[in-house]
Amino acid sequence: MTFRKPLPLPLPAAFSVADAYARGFTRGQMRNRSLAAPFHGTRVAAANAIDFELRCRALATRIPLGATFSHRTAALLHGMPLPLREVGGPLDVTTPVPGRAIRHRGTRGHRALMVGEEIELLGPLRVTTVERTWCDLAMVLDLPDLVAVADFLLWHEAPRTTAERLTAAIDSYSSRAGRRVLRRSLSLSSDHSRSRPESLVRVDLALSGLPTPQANHEVYLTIARRTVYLDLAYPKYKLELEYHGDQHRTDVRQWRSDVRRANDIGDEGWQTLQFTGDDLADLPGLRRRVERRLRSLGWNG
Repeated sequence: MTFRKPLPLPLPAAFSVADAYARGFTRGQMRNRSLAAPFHGTRVAAANAIDFELRCRALATRIPLGATFSHRTAALLHGMPLPLREVGGPLDVTTPVPGRAIRHRGTRGHRALMVGEEIELLGPLRVTTVERTWCDLAMVLDLPDLVAVADFLLWHEAPRTTAERLTAAIDSYSSRAGRRVLRRSLSLSSDHSRSRPESLVRVDLALSGLPTPQANHEVYLTIARRTVYLDLAYPKYKLELEYHGDQHRTDVRQWRSDVRRANDIGDEGWQTLQFTGDDLADLPGLRRRVERRLRSLGWNG
C-alpha cells in the first residue's frame, strides 16, 4: 500500500494521535506501517525498539495535565532495584486529587495528594521524587525489598538522598499504614550496602534474631598489605558473607581476583561463607548455615 502523503521527517520519539492531527497529519499517515502504537492514541516509530523509557514517553503524550509517573514506574526511571516480578508490567501514573485516576490499557492509575516538591523532571517525563517514590513503594513491596531500595538511595559513595529527607517524606506521607512500614524500613537501612542481594540477606538475618552483619566492612590485610571491603561481615567472629553474582563466574579476571582475595582474607584468620542468587530463593536455608557458622566461631546467642 502506498501513501500519497509521506510522513514528515524527523518524527518525535513519541507523540499522540490528537497532537498529530492538530499538526496536519492525515488518518492515512496515522495508519502508516512505519508507526507503532504502544498505547491507544499514541504513536512511535516502528523501527525503534519500544523499550521501557519509550513506552513512558508515549504514554506521557496522553496522560492528563498534572499527572505524574509514580510507584514502580518512577522507581525504574530513577534506577531503583526492584524484584523481577515488578519489572515489565503496566505503567504507574498518579493523578493529583480531585482528578480521576487514568484507566488506559497497560497502565495502573492512582490518585493522591501531591505537592510540587514531590515531583521532578527526568528529561521530558514528570516523575515523583526519589523520596515520594520510595514512600509509594510501601504499598507495593515487602519490607526487605523496601529496605533494599532505601539502601540504594543512601549508598554513601553516590547518595541520591539522605535519611533526614526520607524521614521528612515519611512524616508527610498520607498513608498511616505506609508510615509504619517506612519507619521500620528506614531503621533497618544501611548507607554501605552495595547491592540488593546483600540488602535482602542482611535484613533477613536482622529479623531472624541472629546478629546483624556489617555491610561493606573495611578490613586492612596486614600480610597482603591491602584494604578489602567485605560484603557482609561479623568482625567479632571474623566471618564474611560474600555474594557472588553471575559475573563472578563468567569474568575470568573477576574469578582470579576472587580467589586471590579469599586466600588473602584466609591468611588473616577470616572465614568466608559464599552465597549466590539461588540462596535468595531459600533464605531460611542460608540463615541456618550462617547460624551454624557463627556458633562454631563462638556465638551462643
